[in-house]
Formats: sequence, structure tokens, C-alpha cells
Amino acid sequence: MINIQDAKRLVKRALLANITTAKKDLAITPLVSGKHGIGKSQMIKSIAEDLGGVCITIEGGTLKEGEITGIPYQYKDEAGNISFRFLPYYAVERIQNEEKRLFLANGKTLPERLALIGDQNAYAANDLSPEEKIQALLEHKVQPVILFIDEINRTENTVYKELMNILLTRSVNGYEFPWWVFFVGAMNPSTQTSLYATNEMDPAQLDRFLKLKVSESAEPWLKFAKDTGIDENIIAFIKENPKCLSEQSKELEDEEKPTPSPRGWDMVDTLLKSEPMLRPFFNEKENEKNCVDKDMKALLSAKLGVTVATMYFAALKSNHAITPAELLNDDEDLSKNGPRVEKMSAAKKSQSADLLLGYLKDNAEFVMIDDEGFAKLKRQVQAFVKLLDSSTQLLFAQKIISANTDSGTPLINLFYDAFSDEILAKLSLSEQTRKIIMAGKK
Repeated sequence: MINIQDAKRLVKRALLANITTAKKDLAITPLVSGKHGIGKSQMIKSIAEDLGGVCITIEGGTLKEGEITGIPYQYKDEAGNISFRFLPYYAVERIQNEEKRLFLANGKTLPERLALIGDQNAYAANDLSPEEKIQALLEHKVQPVILFIDEINRTENTVYKELMNILLTRSVNGYEFPWWVFFVGAMNPSTQTSLYATNEMDPAQLDRFLKLKVSESAEPWLKFAKDTGIDENIIAFIKENPKCLSEQSKELEDEEKPTPSPRGWDMVDTLLKSEPMLRPFFNEKENEKNCVDKDMKALLSAKLGVTVATMYFAALKSNHAITPAELLNDDEDLSKNGPRVEKMSAAKKSQSADLLLGYLKDNAEFVMIDDEGFAKLKRQVQAFVKLLDSSTQLLFAQKIISANTDSGTPLINLFYDAFSDEILAKLSLSEQTRKIIMAGKK
């Protein structure tokens, strides 16, 4: 869980990461999950103020169908013909007006042909480089807007679908929002035992968000209480009894655990690469290595899960597992990669062995077409096994016993000569397999 003070910094990093990348089909949209009354709305407004922008809040729980996407109305176009158009929700119209003002203020003119653009997107200026976007924000040439959709999962079903579409497509009625509009969703905890009446998000929808679970914490609240002049007796009581700050019921917590996905790793790539570019938006303390490392671990954990995030950062501090491609591009004695394997930890050697096993299962029969190539592969596997400690050798051999090629041939029948007689003696081999091995050794 993340406290509200840290959450503000994490949301800010996630939002700004969107302007540092040229990826057009991937947006990082924070989804803040936490109990009512812990300050989610105020946190988003504070981020907007820090960026010199505004926060437009849409209260999801109060919307009716059509209010967010707009109600159709009839009008006469410039040629005097009767046309129909959707009148966008007021926030969208205000954003469109500002986009037009910025477009004209920069001396730009409309292209001659707008058939594929549409009149609502005619003033788009989204083709700036990441560096230009960052500079425009730092120099206050644009006033960023955070479109904050609160209680997104406490809406009517039809409204919920409309809001989700806007958050995920960053568009409404064909109008694509400009780059300086950021989106944040907030939701109450949603579990099977939750006390909140909520809509459920399916895994595919959740995968498109960066879900940050925020909890109440006495320390940031006490600072807030002091700054806003809350009675000293209340402050003293909460300081001595932090558990009395809010209800501790388990049914008010979000127990949903994040899981990794290809899209998630794409978001992680953007977050990690964005950090050096975004340092001007953070103060000296927030840019300290310890703080940055803490934030990156929290963001990766929120997207990939704690286990995978921990494995990733642990891998950065140790030698990476060696890939099958690296091994097989070496010579028969692994002259290039052998010293690297020797320096690996037992865990990394085991991980490298698992990667090699996967390659052998998928490709051994294909390599066997070339006698010379297959002979080299067998010698490379043998050289790799010799670099492993005895326990990892035995574990690798045990896994090979239970592995087959695509056609069902046991891998141990093909690569038994990679292991010593001592290792083979410890394996639970069938009589038929032992006969094949013995025949091969003659």
C-alpha cells in the first residue's frame, strides 16, 4: 500500500511519462484505488497546481447516460444545410476552445483538406517532440489539464462504459484530446467482500491502467491537520492512537493483486526511460537516488506485482542470465561466455539452464537436420553443464528427463552425454532410456 503523500509523487511521474515517449498506442493512465475520505481528489488537484494547470473533476457517481459523451442536437452548417452534432460535456468544450486559442496564438493555419480530420480536431497540435512538450510545460506556454474521473466504478452501467471508453481511447465523439490533457481515474476498493457497491473491471480493462492502491497514513494526515489548523487536541489524539484515524475493516481494502503483461512491460519501459527527462518537474529531494529508486520500485510493483518487480531489480544488481542465443553463437568450448557463467550465482545458473531447456525442447529436432550443427550443439550443452555446480547439474538433468521434443522424443536420449556418469546414476531413468544411453556410450 502507498500513502497519499507518496502517491502524489507517483501519479505525477506516471502522468508526465506520457509526454516523454513517441509511443502513440500506449498511454499510462493512473487509477487510484483507496477508501473514501483519504484525500484522493485533493491529491490530484494539488498535482495540477504544481504543474501550473487545472483539474477538472467529473463525479462519476452522479452522471446520467449521455451527460459525458454529449446529447445530439440539430443545427445549420455554413452552407445552410441541416446537420446533427453531439454537444460534448462542458469540460470537453472548454478544452476544445483552449486548443483552438493555442493553435491560433502560435500563428498556425488550418490545412486545406480536413475530410479525414473533422472540424473538432482541426486545431490539433500533437506532433511536438517530447522535448518540445516538456519545454512548453516548464515555460508555462500551455496550461495542462488533468481530467479527473472520480468514483469511476460507482456509476450506472451505461455511464461506466462511456467513462471507460474516454479514459482508454483519450477521445470522445471522434475528438482526440490534446497532449496536455492528462487522465486520472479514482475508484473505491473493489473485491468480492467489499462493502462498496461497485462495477467490476475485467482483467483486460485493468491491464490498461496503472493501478495505485493508496492507504490512509497517520503521518501525512497529521502534517495536513497541522497545516490546516485542526484542533491540537485532535492532532494529539491521532498521534497517540493512529489506528483511530479511520475504519480498519478488511472489507474496505482493495485485495486485487497486479500481474505482469506485455502491455505492462511496455508501460514500465516508458516509466523508467522518462525519469531523467522529468527531473525539472521535481524538487531536489524528490530527485535524490533513494527517492527515485523507491518510486520506480513502487510503480513497477503496481503494474507487474511485487514478486516480478523484485526479480527485475534484483536482476539489475547481478549478472543477467545467459540466453540460448548467446550460448549458441559462441564456439564449442564457450570461450566467450564460459567465464561469465562461472561468475554467476547458483540462481542465475539455474535460470540460464531453464532458458536453454526451453530452447532445446522447441528447436532440437530442427537442429538435428544438420548433423554438423547438431554435433556442435551437443558439445556446447556439454560445455555449459560442466560450468554448473553439481546440484544445479543434477537439477538440470532432472528437468531434461521430463522434457520431450515436439515429436515426443525424450531430450535425455539426445543430450545424455552432456552429463557425467555420476549425475546419470542419480537419475530415475526408465530401463529403455538406460539402454539407449548405454548403447550410445559404447
